[in-house]
Amino acid sequence: MDFFFQPKAIAVVGATPNPAKGGFAILKNLINTFKGQIYPVNPRYKEIEGLTCYPTIHAVPGKPDLAILFISADQVLESVGVCAEKNIPGVIIQSGGFSEIGCDGERIQSQLANLARETGIRIWGPNCMGLVDGKNGFVFSFTDPQILGALLQPGPVSLVVQSGML
Repeated sequence: MDFFFQPKAIAVVGATPNPAKGGFAILKNLINTFKGQIYPVNPRYKEIEGLTCYPTIHAVPGKPDLAILFISADQVLESVGVCAEKNIPGVIIQSGGFSEIGCDGERIQSQLANLARETGIRIWGPNCMGLVDGKNGFVFSFTDPQILGALLQPGPVSLVVQSGML
């Protein structure tokens, strides 16, 4: 599980230069808290925040060990499949639109579970806030780190929670 908690390279599928969008917040949080390689992925842009932006996961050089997805639910299954083809071991799906919306979302979520079983890729989510790690100072989330304030301090307590919004 080190690829979730101590990745060396992260691809952000759905990265955007639009500050009003979650894909921007995720990317900005990575830039501010993560020291490894960051690969924005979005076919609409050549560069975001000074980083080369790649049109697809396949176009990303090397092999990220984590991908964070913030794209529409109907695009997630294909993107996770591409991550599995590229041997990316872990995916955090922060997108919503799965079992919480009913039958259509349940179908996609079930297909994701099948894909994970078939390929061995590990999935965190969907419809989650990602990871906030006070010990290492990582924010792999669209959460505004200013809201967290002094809470990102190392200490003796850890929480693993499932929630669409805490």
